[in-house]
Formats: sequence, C-alpha cells, structure tokens
Amino acid sequence: MTDLRYALRQLVKSPAFSTVAILTLALAIGATTAVLSLINGLLIKPLRYRDPTKLVLLWEQFTTQGLERIPVSAPEYVDFEKETHIFSHIAAFNYRSFNMSGGAVPERIQGAIVSPALFPLLGVEPVAGRTFAQEEQGEGRDDVVVISERLWKRRFNSDPTL
Repeated sequence: MTDLRYALRQLVKSPAFSTVAILTLALAIGATTAVLSLINGLLIKPLRYRDPTKLVLLWEQFTTQGLERIPVSAPEYVDFEKETHIFSHIAAFNYRSFNMSGGAVPERIQGAIVSPALFPLLGVEPVAGRTFAQEEQGEGRDDVVVISERLWKRRFNSDPTL
C-alpha cells in the first residue's frame, strides 16, 4: 500500500511524465489490439468459402525480369484447365478497374475478370440473378457481369429487374 501511495505522489509531482507514460501505454495497447485483430481475421479465422483449406492460389514468376508474383496468363489457365488433373476444380480471376457509366455520373469501380468456374468452386451463390454460364467464357464475351450486393443496392437501388 505504501508503494502505491508513493507511485501516485510521483505521478502527481511530474504530470508530463505521467501523460507520456499513459499515452505510451494507450498506443501500445491499441497497436497490439490492431495487429492481433488482423492476424485473427487473416490467419486464424477460416475463409467464408466451402472447403477453404483445399483452396490453392497459383502464380507465375519470371525471376530474371524481377517478376515474382504475377497472375497466370489466359493461355496458361486454359492449358491448366485442359491438361492438369491434380485439382478437382480450377478457376481463374484477375483484379481490374472498370469504368461504369449509364447513371448520372460515371464511376470507376474495382472488380475482377473471372472464369465461370469461380463461383461454383468457392461455393458462392448470388443473392439475385445468376452467375456465368460456361459458354459465356472467352475472348469478346464481356457483355455479362456479376455485381456485388453493395453496388446493386447503392447504384441500382436494389432494382429486382437487374
């Protein structure tokens, strides 16, 4: 009890030190919480897909050009799809930005070019509408899109006819 009174007297005698000590503790606790939340979200919690432990992500690399992780090219994906039998399913995706017009203001949105097999592989069903059919795959077949529920609500006001 004597030690506690002594500590409190010292804190009152030097408020600058007390403030720095409290701020340091607060920052350390906040940083630790943020890092542990990130680790929990990315490494500990399973992905919200069917059989997330069986998912594999393939990359190409060209170390002589300094390219370590680049997406598999379309011809390589087609070869994997036809020739590889070690995977039960295979699908492709590549992130990309798109320009969306048709509303009052054009908008730049983030999306992905995906193969029709991606949604069944992940076990994901659309909230409304459908995903891609196999015959909609290929060059020049960019007339069918799947949009996120958030974009559907925000940009299209949850229009059920879309």
